[in-house]
Amino acid sequence: MGSASSGSDSEAVPIAPAAHWPGIRALILVISAAKKDVASTAGMQATVATSALFTARAREVVPTRMQAMREAINARDFAKFGELAMRDSNGFHATCLDTWPPIFYLNDVSRSAIRAVEAVNAHAGRIVAAYTFDAGPNAVIFYEKENEEVVVGAFKAILGGVGGWKSGSAGGAGAAVEFDEKIASTLEEGVSRVIQTSVGEGPIEVTDYLIDEQGNPVGQ
Repeated sequence: MGSASSGSDSEAVPIAPAAHWPGIRALILVISAAKKDVASTAGMQATVATSALFTARAREVVPTRMQAMREAINARDFAKFGELAMRDSNGFHATCLDTWPPIFYLNDVSRSAIRAVEAVNAHAGRIVAAYTFDAGPNAVIFYEKENEEVVVGAFKAILGGVGGWKSGSAGGAGAAVEFDEKIASTLEEGVSRVIQTSVGEGPIEVTDYLIDEQGNPVGQ
């Protein structure tokens, strides 16, 4: 977290390398590519200045939850990881609603994605999928490769017509998940495409360049 008021000593550090839990996958539902009503930076500044919930979240909730998340990731405990991810996403958006004037990043399609994840987990009898949202409406749904058939299959059953699905994406078992008709229709109408991805190492600093200082292509 750091202690400087400028935030200059606050930095992100990895909990574990990607190789620690290679089976983690993410299905991203692209709900809206439109410009947000409130930009992320401006929204965060407003939240810090006006939300009473934010103070408690920053001082008490986040440190405790981060420790629990470290333990879940180190143990590769998806059920714990998933619950923490979903609770923290909900908590973040609660502070956005508590901001004055309130900030609405989630929309009806986002909320339908949440209900759909709940339906998938209810069908499985345990947490096999976990949603999270940043400062926007798009849903990121985490799952493990071993549960791809039920998680990806469930969403593909209703979103098979949108682009982004990888060739040979799971189907079958997931189609048995029963979604509320309104939830299914809202997702079908509101999701423009999907992105399927997996765990990666993140940004890597390199010394190779495509152009030189004059702007000319290197090696040509």
